[in-house]
Amino acid sequence: MRLLVTGGAGFIGSNFIRLALNTGGYEITNFDALTYAGNLANLRDVEESKAYGFIKGDVADREELRAVFERAKPDAVLHFAAESHVDRSLEDAGVFVRTNVLGTQNVIECVRHFGLAKFVHVSTDEVYGALPDVSAPPFTEESPLAPRNPYSASKAAADHLVMAAFLSHGTPAVITRGGNNYGPYQFPEKLIPLFITNLMEGKKVPLYGEGLNV
Repeated sequence: MRLLVTGGAGFIGSNFIRLALNTGGYEITNFDALTYAGNLANLRDVEESKAYGFIKGDVADREELRAVFERAKPDAVLHFAAESHVDRSLEDAGVFVRTNVLGTQNVIECVRHFGLAKFVHVSTDEVYGALPDVSAPPFTEESPLAPRNPYSASKAAADHLVMAAFLSHGTPAVITRGGNNYGPYQFPEKLIPLFITNLMEGKKVPLYGEGLNV
């Protein structure tokens, strides 16, 4: 099976690519803009694989995206590409709207145009907002979307576009909303690697709000 992975040089995308290549049976094209959070060194150990290839490009550029679909001829696309840091979204929401909303719509259009068998849209639990306190029941897939910052709002908008494509056109889409991912190759601005690196350097860790977030 031929897979197109957007944002495959990032933290979650690179781990997925490695997993898929180790599983076997996949030919993977990695399409990534190589922003500050994308690093091909994350995939140094698999870059010589005959089942792997990389193309630099931006999902928000419709012509670049269409060209990679034509070249890779994927059976399925896994859409990891996204701007994903809350603090950065508070400073400049525009790039989040461009990549997360416009970029996702471009992927949807290519999935429909090229007749792919599956479209996996990687979202976030942050689209649900925040639980009021520790006694509140956890979110479920039926919980309403209630984003609280530009990042999560842009991802919620993307989710709505994917769902609309599924309901309006039968686009074979799946949405995942993982929570608090962490692990190898994660960019150090994120919470857990930031805490670890600060502590290793003898620095204090930041407290968000009153420290009561759930």
